[in-house]
Formats: sequence, C-alpha cells, structure tokens
Amino acid sequence: MNATQRRMEIYALLQKQTTAEVNDLAERFGVSTMTIRRDLALFEKQGLVVTNYGGAYLNKGAGIEPAFAVKQGQMKQAKQSIARKAAELVKDGDSIVLDCGTTPLQIVNYILQKRITIITNSWPVVNHIHGSSKAKLILAPGEYNEVSAGVISSMTMEFYRNFHADIVFISTQGFSAEQGGTVPDPADADVKRSILNSGKRKVLVADHTKLGKVFLAKHAEPHDFDVIITDDQADEKYIRKLKKVCGQVMIAEKT
Repeated sequence: MNATQRRMEIYALLQKQTTAEVNDLAERFGVSTMTIRRDLALFEKQGLVVTNYGGAYLNKGAGIEPAFAVKQGQMKQAKQSIARKAAELVKDGDSIVLDCGTTPLQIVNYILQKRITIITNSWPVVNHIHGSSKAKLILAPGEYNEVSAGVISSMTMEFYRNFHADIVFISTQGFSAEQGGTVPDPADADVKRSILNSGKRKVLVADHTKLGKVFLAKHAEPHDFDVIITDDQADEKYIRKLKKVCGQVMIAEKT
C-alpha cells in the first residue's frame, strides 16, 4: 500500500469513526507512529482534522472539503456506475462541460470513443483525454486550485459565460431537496454557477453520500437541474423527495 492509498483509508476510517488514535493506526497499517503523525498533519493542514498528541478527530465544518486525491478514492464503485449512466446521455456531435469533480472525471472513461467536444476546468480530465483521437478539448483558464485539482477564479467564470453547450455535468459536495447544491468553497460555487448557465441540459452527478448534506456556499437551486443521477444505495424516501423538485432522477445500478 502506497502513501496515497493509506491516507485515503485513514480518512475513510475517520469519516466512519470520527476519531482515531495514532498507535492504533500505526498498527493497522504497519507503519511507524511518525508516519501516521505526518499523514494526520497533512489532513490538519487541509482543515480536515484536528490533531492532538494521541490522535485526531474529524473536522465536520461546513467550509471543509477534502483534497481531490482523497475524494477520488471514496465511493469509487458508485461513481463509476453514475458515470456509465451519465455517458448514456452523450451522443456523437454533442458538446459537454465537465466540472472539477471526481465523478465527472469518471464520465470520461465512457465517452472517449464518441465524436464530441469536451469543455472543462479540470486538469485530471485534461490528462485523461490527452491522446484521444475523437474528443475535441477546450480548456478553461484561471487560477489553479489544489483541492479541486482544476482552475477556479473570476477568469474561469468569465470563460464559461461564452458557451452554450448541449449538456453540463456538475458534481457537488452536498445536495439537499430544500437547499439545492452546496460546496465548502464560495469561489468553487461561483464557478459552478457559471458552468450551470453554460449548458442547455443540466445534469447533477452525485453519489448517495452527498444527498441531504448542506455546505457553506450554494451553487444551484434544487429545481435548476434537468436530471439528477445518483447510485442505488440512495434512500428511497429521499429519492421521492428529490423527484418533487427536479425534472428527472436516474438511479445508476451496479453492473
């Protein structure tokens, strides 16, 4: 297990248990206590945890967001199922927008054989697309944001105002039937609003862990999306709630 995989598992454990002890983590992962302290210090620098001498506890603030590498390792199977379902909406000749999110990144795997135009502010998406013989790529400008692994700035917002794509795929940290789409970073929310307005058909891709959650900054009203795609672990009662505020809710089943 490499350092990135270990840190993803530590963070997943903290999300489940809220707290963790250094000695327990060192024994669990077969590394030194000093290595675990460095891992926890990295999380603390990102604002994800608060450390003490013996361990750490999860920071659950509404303005806190994990780094892209951490998020990428979470709910991977669900994100892949959602991405496959989302890809069914994309036809040859379409222009699509993919925002900075780990679920939109997964969509790339299922659309590269289609003759499409992809507009994005996500650098991982750009790296994924590189070398594709069919997809045309348009990259948004702006200031790089390490947490999102893409560009997020006023320049990025202005860029998206010039487009009218066929479909936009937007991810989120939280989506509530009452509050809509929310993220911890106000700048990220501003860019997501610009992305939302840059497409004709607006699609939210969000696994079940995002539903019912509310974070600091709103980027969309509940009714702004034409389609919401989530996975089959989503609560049925909450899905019925979402159907009252959104045009269509699609459930992506595991294959």
